[in-house]
Amino acid sequence: MARRRWFERFFDADYVALLRDTSPHSRTRREVDFVVRTLRLPAGARILDVPCGYGRHSVALARRGFRVVGVDLSRAMIAEARRLWTEGPRLRFIQKDMRRLRAAGEFDAVINMYTSFGYFSARENAAVLRRLTRALRPGGLIVIDHRDPGHDARLPQRLWYPAGPHRYVLEDRRFDRRTNVTRSNWLIVPAGRRGAIRKTTRFQEYSLPQWRRMFRQVGLKFVKAYSGYDGRTYRAISKRRLIVVGARRQ
Repeated sequence: MARRRWFERFFDADYVALLRDTSPHSRTRREVDFVVRTLRLPAGARILDVPCGYGRHSVALARRGFRVVGVDLSRAMIAEARRLWTEGPRLRFIQKDMRRLRAAGEFDAVINMYTSFGYFSARENAAVLRRLTRALRPGGLIVIDHRDPGHDARLPQRLWYPAGPHRYVLEDRRFDRRTNVTRSNWLIVPAGRRGAIRKTTRFQEYSLPQWRRMFRQVGLKFVKAYSGYDGRTYRAISKRRLIVVGARRQ
């Protein structure tokens, strides 16, 4: 049996619990406010949220009048989304690998939130971006919320931080300045309990010139880059986010 890759193991029930503890409603509201301001779509527009996690962005957008399809590879994430939210005409969840998306011209916008790109090989990452672009109607918009490699190159190798009220995370983070790849080993320690959970991640980060080049290659017109959800224009290494917006060429 083939060994599962990190992204097939990482997003389990333990990570669902951690993500919920570190994603208060105020944070989700701020992120969705940014998406709505940036997209400027009419009510009823169709949005693809991929990967959608446990649906916090999907449901918030559906409540604002959009029709949203949330897609995620993680069985635990989709199960939690369906436990928390009621699917209907404006909200639907699908368990699916983003590398297998077959949508073509169906959506007015695609959102990819919270560092959810760059999990695969260079060829697979490019193929995913091409599939996301193909899912858009001509002129449709894509928002990719990722990290700024210039900022991450300055982070300490070892980080120790609370992850909500119930656990701490010790992260051993290795950022390769040559490739812009981040590799992390996580030790998740539940507060007041014995034992710990070990997890590993690996994802590709991209500079703004790299995003621009990839957008051109898949048929996206670069629109704008932001440093965060406050809508400030991107400035190199000014913040930890690099949020890029593109439009499918006509």
